[in-house]
Amino acid sequence: MRKFVFIHPIVFKGEQGIEAVPGIPINASSPLTASFKAVQDISLSGNLRFNQLNSTNVNVSNGKFIIQKEGSEVEFVPSGAFDVTGSVTTNNNLTVPGNFTIGGLLKAKDIQTQLQSASTIFPSGSTKFGDDTGDKHQFTGSLSVGTQTTMSITIPKVSGVPGPITYDIAEFRNIPFPSAPYNQTQPVTEYAGANLVAPFSANQRYIRRSFAKKATSLTSTTVIFNAETASAPRSDDASLFEQLPATSKDDFMFFRNGMVMEQDALSINQNGSEFVVTIKPDDIGYELTVTDEIIAWGKFNS
Repeated sequence: MRKFVFIHPIVFKGEQGIEAVPGIPINASSPLTASFKAVQDISLSGNLRFNQLNSTNVNVSNGKFIIQKEGSEVEFVPSGAFDVTGSVTTNNNLTVPGNFTIGGLLKAKDIQTQLQSASTIFPSGSTKFGDDTGDKHQFTGSLSVGTQTTMSITIPKVSGVPGPITYDIAEFRNIPFPSAPYNQTQPVTEYAGANLVAPFSANQRYIRRSFAKKATSLTSTTVIFNAETASAPRSDDASLFEQLPATSKDDFMFFRNGMVMEQDALSINQNGSEFVVTIKPDDIGYELTVTDEIIAWGKFNS
């Protein structure tokens, strides 16, 4: 039986992680089976390792996912979708320059954010907002502070002010007068503050209120003015400030033809829309006549 012999034998060689067996020339002078194998197990169940990973493109869906080495970090630059059905583990830092969306649960020992804002969430649940005194944190919505009976607000020490100062807040009061005993842990709202100040403002307006009225009619012992007296302001909480005394004849002055009339010889009475002054002729020394001009000056409404 004749044998088929190659003039130039075939030699299989392997490169870059692929080995060819056998590595001797094949001239078909005898039966020989050649095989090729990888240095590492590249099957789905294998554990493939590379000594160095350079920048390359990985096809992801209809786009690309660029993997590039940056110092001791690995940077992922997505240009398409990146779907992972298993686990992704890295011993170095992972940087995502674009948006990073997590549809499931995010677990981390320490979460820190930088650049535009910064916050640190510790295992205890405590959180620090910002890393600079110029940081501003704006909230929209509701703020619920646990179920404790008090919360604390700490103000750090600044130049010229002793500190740090810690304030314990039990509740925010929204009633128009304080509750005794007065408590530092119960700050008032804008509504309550405005109602607390309102009586003081009313007192000031009442104290400065002064109008002059001319008598509309008179008899020998009575003078009638078309006017109403002003009432002194009252407060629901008499302990907040001293109540002003009720309006009396001491808050008025009366003039007969330009001369002051003695207060002790007079009495006043508000009768509907009429302000009535009665004189005692024996005490004041005279009676009134229809030609007299009587002027009253004092606390009228207007």
